[in-house]
Amino acid sequence: MLAFLLLLSGSSEGRAWNDAGHMTIARIAWDELTPTEQASVVAILNEHPHRERLLLKGKPSSVSEQEWIFLKASVWPDDVRPPKSSTREDHSRHPIYKYHRSTWHYVNFAYTAGQKGERLPEHHLSDESNILNELDQTMKVLVDGRRDPQRVPKVTDAQNRAIRMAWLMHLIGDLHQPMHVVALVDRKLFPDSPHHDQGGNRLAVRKDAESPPKNLHRIWDEMFSDDSRFDQIRQQAERIARDPALKQATASDLTTHLTFRDWAGESYRVAKTSAYLDGKLPLVLLDPSAVKPLSDADVPLFPPEGLQRARRSAQERILLAGRRLAVKLREVIHR
Repeated sequence: MLAFLLLLSGSSEGRAWNDAGHMTIARIAWDELTPTEQASVVAILNEHPHRERLLLKGKPSSVSEQEWIFLKASVWPDDVRPPKSSTREDHSRHPIYKYHRSTWHYVNFAYTAGQKGERLPEHHLSDESNILNELDQTMKVLVDGRRDPQRVPKVTDAQNRAIRMAWLMHLIGDLHQPMHVVALVDRKLFPDSPHHDQGGNRLAVRKDAESPPKNLHRIWDEMFSDDSRFDQIRQQAERIARDPALKQATASDLTTHLTFRDWAGESYRVAKTSAYLDGKLPLVLLDPSAVKPLSDADVPLFPPEGLQRARRSAQERILLAGRRLAVKLREVIHR
């Protein structure tokens, strides 16, 4: 039963990278920007309605207020997620939860276990608002000055610009997490689910024999790191940004893949090869309604060689996200 409860935690709506991943991406971008560019981004974020309440929360003494606001903005969309016990009506009136937008964090492109092709499908599984739509909309608001159809009532123009800036920082990170662009389609395992495995949220797996069972999405959330202390974030960002092998591995994608859809295509390919292991990952359904709960023995281990490849892929995705975020931030401040 304990294993089953562990599986349930975090199984409904994935958080993409955890705080450590998002803040490392932001730190890489911060280091790419000049001091003047850093100040311009933070000047926008300073108007955020949650500046004091969330963006400055937990600031260590070893980091400046400006940099901490920048880093925390990258996780703000996760910080405003409501508890599962709350209702949609509660969200609309709450000073924090009313900013939550669950479908903005992902898009589900169909993948079938064992398929040969790696190209991103032309259409995704649902027409609802998704990460690609919202990244395009965010750039229209921030760069082109377009009216924001999703603007929260009663926020000022400056506040809305800061909110959209935080979404830009977060969603670029989300788009580089492979499980945020894919859904495994299996009519036998998921006969009644339009989103099938929900980006790995409905598949059970273990990292190794000593690790507890988790859903595949959560395994990837934590694939990079689970240490969000500032000193660790700074060290990780510097190590990744300076790694010559990572630079070489990402150089071609960085120069040839320039659109949000291009980046989704990269994540789709990584999901195919490094998450679903080209169809070789054993598929065990995570079903909260099952009469008999899963035991550790029921849950497959992520193969060691696959885990090593996945960790390297996660580092590449983090580096690409950080460098691309810096590019997009420059587009905003130099518009």
